[in-house]
Amino acid sequence: MRISHPAVVIVLCSLLGVVGVAAVAGAPPPEQLCGVCGPSTANDAEIAGATDRGTLDIYIDDTGDSQWRARVPVNASAAERYRTNATALEAAVDDAWARSHAADNDVRTVESSVAGDTVVVNYTVDDIAERGVGDAWIVDYFATGTSPARYELAADRVTLHAPEGTVVTNDPAYATVDGDTVTWTPEGNDFDDQTYVVYGSDGVRGTASGYATLGLEIGPTALAHGASGGFVPAVLIGLTGIAIGRTDLGRDAFDAATLERLIAAVGAVGAGGFLVVGAASTGAGLAPGAVALAALGVGYALLGSGARRLGGRLETRGLIGLSVLATVVAAGFAFAIAGPPVYPFPLLFGLATALCLPIGYAFERGRTPIGLIAVVALTPMSAIAVIAPVSVFGYGAAVYGLLLLPWVASVAAFGYPLALLGRLLAVGID
Repeated sequence: MRISHPAVVIVLCSLLGVVGVAAVAGAPPPEQLCGVCGPSTANDAEIAGATDRGTLDIYIDDTGDSQWRARVPVNASAAERYRTNATALEAAVDDAWARSHAADNDVRTVESSVAGDTVVVNYTVDDIAERGVGDAWIVDYFATGTSPARYELAADRVTLHAPEGTVVTNDPAYATVDGDTVTWTPEGNDFDDQTYVVYGSDGVRGTASGYATLGLEIGPTALAHGASGGFVPAVLIGLTGIAIGRTDLGRDAFDAATLERLIAAVGAVGAGGFLVVGAASTGAGLAPGAVALAALGVGYALLGSGARRLGGRLETRGLIGLSVLATVVAAGFAFAIAGPPVYPFPLLFGLATALCLPIGYAFERGRTPIGLIAVVALTPMSAIAVIAPVSVFGYGAAVYGLLLLPWVASVAAFGYPLALLGRLLAVGID
């Protein structure tokens, strides 16, 4: 019995829906970074009499152990009560601990005191940093791996202090780096649950050691997750590359000029449309995701327009260069509009789409572009490796790979016109 294409689409959508529902249902509440600050979205505990959520400073010593210092402002009457009654202070701090926080089960030696109108809670947490390459150290305590755990600041400020005489050598997400400190605030978005902080000596050598340490820490996991999660999408995209190079559907309906105008129009409309939607959805500025998709439209329009005008002189290698150039321009557009970070995920799939142009050209010339198809097939693996570790709330990288199926479909949908244009260019049809 032959299965219809709509049936396949329905099955895939249903599968993705089940995964999405299971992911939402299995999502745990966030863990707040400051154990006694609050309240948070998942926990309403706070020190009785608190007037603000407080701040948290984490001081790392030379052995990788740390002291956490929470400072929570309280009203004058509460401050006076705690200052004169140590039992009341201890009870208030005990009641304020969040049910789930970053240092849960690792807290040691809790000491509470009152300084002015502020309750100060000190506690120690061992082994939050470990030695890396050279004199570099890495804080991997906040990297949850494939665990579904996620963090919430639950404080007005969280600052990590590296040991005196060192500097932070990487740039953690959503944070501000100043010498030997890294600071997160609610205005800086959120706290990434895969946060790594690397510190060591200043200068080029220290920076190189830091990034080498970071690479050794995340590299093996990135490769493993890229291979396991991207395997099925890689096979599908590889088969797509072969199919679009051998399919004649629509070949007699278009000449190169018409197809070039159509591709350029689709890219231009997509770019403008995503920018409008991105601006309308946020009300202020542009949504980064919409900018990334708009950038792909810019690259698509550029590729379609440039291929016909230069394709007759470029041949396969030149068309590969043009595909890469269009992707670089798309990345530059995203950077110019929204600034860093430039999302690598859509750009990698954009490159896979762009390479359909030289794939179609090569097939028409009687060659099977195994190397190009292999590069396109590696796109899903590379995309997952870039953002690894990945999971769908603990279900693993393989299940995460199912979420890439719409990207595989987009490569096929937008790559086929480019492959057809490449084939028309190869035979000189105009």
